Amino acid sequence: KWIVGEFNCSCVGISKCLPAYCTDEAPNACYTDIPAEDRKEAARMGEAMGQVAREILEKKADALGSPAHASRPWEGNRRAKL
Repeated sequence: KWIVGEFNCSCVGISKCLPAYCTDEAPNACYTDIPAEDRKEAARMGEAMGQVAREILEKKADALGSPAHASRPWEGNRRAKL
Protein backbone atom coordinates (compact mmCIF):
# COMPACT_ATOMS: atom_id res chain seq x y z
CA LYS A 1 0.00 0.00 0.00
CA TRP A 2 1.39 3.39 -1.00
CA ILE A 3 0.34 6.72 0.47
CA VAL A 4 1.67 10.00 -0.83
CA GLY A 5 2.05 12.36 2.09
CA GLU A 6 3.52 15.23 0.15
CA PHE A 7 4.42 15.84 -3.44
CA ASN A 8 5.94 19.13 -4.45
CA CYS A 9 8.03 20.34 -7.35
CA SER A 10 11.26 20.75 -5.38
CA CYS A 11 11.42 17.24 -3.95
CA VAL A 12 11.11 15.59 -7.36
CA GLY A 13 13.36 17.94 -9.26
CA ILE A 14 10.77 19.89 -11.21
CA SER A 15 12.05 23.27 -10.09
CA LYS A 16 10.66 24.85 -13.23
CA CYS A 17 7.25 24.62 -11.54
CA LEU A 18 8.22 26.90 -8.67
CA PRO A 19 6.42 29.95 -10.17
CA ALA A 20 3.16 28.06 -9.53
CA TYR A 21 3.99 27.60 -5.83
CA CYS A 22 1.64 29.58 -3.59
CA THR A 23 3.36 31.76 -1.00
CA ASP A 24 2.36 34.70 1.19
CA GLU A 25 3.65 36.99 -1.56
CA ALA A 26 1.90 35.04 -4.34
CA PRO A 27 -1.20 33.42 -2.79
CA ASN A 28 -2.91 32.99 -6.16
CA ALA A 29 0.01 31.43 -8.02
CA CYS A 30 -1.07 28.84 -10.56
CA TYR A 31 0.13 26.61 -13.38
CA THR A 32 -0.22 29.35 -15.97
CA ASP A 33 2.37 31.42 -14.07
CA ILE A 34 5.02 29.00 -15.31
CA PRO A 35 6.60 30.17 -18.58
CA ALA A 36 5.48 28.07 -21.58
CA GLU A 37 8.90 26.52 -22.25
CA ASP A 38 9.29 25.58 -18.58
CA ARG A 39 5.79 23.99 -18.61
CA LYS A 40 6.88 21.82 -21.54
CA GLU A 41 10.01 20.68 -19.69
CA ALA A 42 8.06 20.05 -16.49
CA ALA A 43 5.50 18.02 -18.45
CA ARG A 44 8.28 15.99 -20.06
CA MET A 45 9.81 15.22 -16.67
CA GLY A 46 6.41 14.45 -15.15
CA GLU A 47 5.66 12.03 -17.99
CA ALA A 48 8.99 10.28 -17.45
CA MET A 49 8.41 9.93 -13.70
CA GLY A 50 4.84 8.79 -14.27
CA GLN A 51 5.98 6.11 -16.70
CA VAL A 52 8.46 4.74 -14.17
CA ALA A 53 5.80 4.78 -11.44
CA ARG A 54 3.36 2.97 -13.74
CA GLU A 55 5.95 0.28 -14.54
CA ILE A 56 6.60 -0.26 -10.83
CA LEU A 57 2.87 -0.59 -10.12
CA GLU A 58 2.34 -2.98 -13.03
CA LYS A 59 5.20 -5.22 -11.91
CA LYS A 60 3.77 -5.30 -8.38
CA ALA A 61 0.29 -6.11 -9.67
CA ASP A 62 1.68 -8.90 -11.85
CA ALA A 63 3.68 -10.32 -8.93
CA LEU A 64 0.54 -10.39 -6.79
CA GLY A 65 -1.41 -12.08 -9.56
CA SER A 66 -4.14 -9.46 -9.35
CA PRO A 67 -6.70 -9.21 -12.14
CA ALA A 68 -5.77 -6.39 -14.50
CA HIS A 69 -9.09 -4.59 -14.09
CA ALA A 70 -8.73 -4.54 -10.30
CA SER A 71 -5.07 -3.67 -10.06
CA ARG A 72 -4.71 -1.19 -12.92
CA PRO A 73 -7.33 1.53 -12.45
CA TRP A 74 -5.32 3.79 -14.77
CA GLU A 75 -5.90 1.53 -17.79
CA GLY A 76 -8.09 3.20 -20.33
CA ASN A 77 -7.55 6.69 -18.95
CA ARG A 78 -6.59 9.24 -21.54
CA ARG A 79 -3.57 11.41 -20.97
CA ALA A 80 -4.31 15.12 -20.67
CA LYS A 81 -2.85 17.27 -23.41
CA LEU A 82 -0.88 20.27 -22.18
